[in-house]
Amino acid sequence: MKQRWYPLLLVVLLLAGIIAAGAAGWQRYRVEAAFRQVEVAMPYDELSRLARLSGRDTVEVMRLFRERGLTTVLVKEPTADDLRRAGEMAIMTGQELLLMSPPWLGQLQADGGLAPSDTYLLTTREKTFQRLLVQLRAKTSGAQGYRPAPGVYVVRTPADPGLLAQLGLGFPEEPLQESARAGLLVAVQVRSWPGATARGIEQALAPLKDIPNLSVLAFNDDTLPGYPQKLRALARVIEQLGVPVAQIEFFPQKGLNTLGILLDKQVVRLHSISPGELGRYTPTGALERYRLAAAERNMRLLLVRPFTATGGQDLLQENLDFVGRLKAGLQLEGLVVGRASTLPAVPTSRIGFFVMGLGVIAGTLILAGRLGLCRGEIWLLLLTAAWAGLLVVAPVPARKLMALAAVIIFPGLALITGVRARGSSILESAGLLLSTTLVSLLGALFMVGLLADAGFMLKLDQFSGVKVAHLAPLLLVAGVFFFLSGPAEPAAKRLHRTLDQPVLVKWAVLTALLLVVLAVYLVRTGNEGEAVTTALELKFRGLLDALLGVRPRTKEFLLGHPALMLLFYTGYRDNRFLPLLLLGAIGQVSLVNTFAHIHTPLLVSLVRLVNGLVLGMLVGLAVILVVNLAGKWWRRFFPGDSQ
Repeated sequence: MKQRWYPLLLVVLLLAGIIAAGAAGWQRYRVEAAFRQVEVAMPYDELSRLARLSGRDTVEVMRLFRERGLTTVLVKEPTADDLRRAGEMAIMTGQELLLMSPPWLGQLQADGGLAPSDTYLLTTREKTFQRLLVQLRAKTSGAQGYRPAPGVYVVRTPADPGLLAQLGLGFPEEPLQESARAGLLVAVQVRSWPGATARGIEQALAPLKDIPNLSVLAFNDDTLPGYPQKLRALARVIEQLGVPVAQIEFFPQKGLNTLGILLDKQVVRLHSISPGELGRYTPTGALERYRLAAAERNMRLLLVRPFTATGGQDLLQENLDFVGRLKAGLQLEGLVVGRASTLPAVPTSRIGFFVMGLGVIAGTLILAGRLGLCRGEIWLLLLTAAWAGLLVVAPVPARKLMALAAVIIFPGLALITGVRARGSSILESAGLLLSTTLVSLLGALFMVGLLADAGFMLKLDQFSGVKVAHLAPLLLVAGVFFFLSGPAEPAAKRLHRTLDQPVLVKWAVLTALLLVVLAVYLVRTGNEGEAVTTALELKFRGLLDALLGVRPRTKEFLLGHPALMLLFYTGYRDNRFLPLLLLGAIGQVSLVNTFAHIHTPLLVSLVRLVNGLVLGMLVGLAVILVVNLAGKWWRRFFPGDSQ
């Protein structure tokens, strides 16, 4: 009786999980389809510099950029040195003040404000004085303000000069007012300070409420103010501002992910080319980088720095044209230039996650049954109970764990059930590649469903076990085919017999080459793999992007898919074909893990998958033809060596 209903139950659970995961994936797609608005920002200092170089007013230059597509001005919180260089104030020690002996020094001394060891900030602007006093009292202790004479304002602080050089001292009104007059949004970049308290955070950020057209709040340093104890206080203040925070790509900031969760994932991802990198890009190359960031990685705030060494006669016009081309490129991707979109919540439920997990469990037990490892409902009951408990106690880690299981199990199941001993025709080989890919993609579907959440889409949380997800299916497939191929015998005897075999040099060399391929494959997985990409490969990727719109994975269409097609064509006759199988498995694992980049829009990943399959089949066809021609040539000139 068990043999009748148990396999059927596993199939039903698998189908239910597929439906639940597909529904969650569809909801994610709908959310992404409405998530299309991108802000294009430029630093205020750069706009001001372009205005000076062109002999124009800053507001006029801002308006020209707005007409071309600029939406936002980024204003960075200045330090004391920045304000001194801008002529907004002077800085000196108490001893220097005594030596200068200004006319109002006696009044300052009478007010009890003279201490030779303290630092003094002097200005003739009352608003600057008020801003300095508010910020220093919020971020340090002991700051005092004095008005020793009409039009003279002094802030005295015992803060160390080294600390003052790092502190942000609020936002001057001029750049904010100019941005408003130009009709542009404002993004501010706040500096951190040590020992931030809840009250200090509230006082320091309170003036941000008065900034007109504030759209995004970014942080300047690698650690957020108040990290780690006062992040909740920081979140409360930002909630009152009603704007999202910026997550700067390639610049991890301690506390940002936690803050994003506390703000209910009101986060905008920001991409920029740093000043040090900009010199290595042509305007066309920079446009392509910005386009890919917005279209393929959900960047919704692009911080553009102007090119200053273009070789042209009109620097301003060339940068205006650059912003115009950027806007046009974004529109071609279906994006809208305007106030940055924020991701809404993806409609999901814990019941849906539970059903998806049951689907993964069913797939695991189907694979185990095919391998003869376990049979019976007891395993289904135990795994279901464990999954339900984990989902209640630790829902997010449980979902990540089940997603990891899915991307290991289903590529393994696809290859173990799809690869067979007899060879196939070219057309059948292409069909087998498609059917194997469909089974592998169940792992991607379950991962997409289990991680359908704005937190993963914004990289506030990430899929865990990337290296494991790439290596474990290969080990699973290699182990299964090694022990199950060939004559039937106990696993221990097979292992003992194998270890006693002499090793030929050709097989040792082949094994070493395979290990090198696997090592490179693992090093290049994940985002850190970009660091080992060569300039030639970057050009090749750019060509593929230009031709196909979305670049397929190189290891899929040039390695994995052709190798698997060739294996289907020849058949897995014995373990001499194991290296070819592992190369083919790399393609299946890669296409599944393409969907582990949750921050990449789902449609982009699907197009990448299709492009890789189509190109992989074409390359596979070419490989099979070359192998056939090589075989004919070999049999012609070495007839005695043919089998």
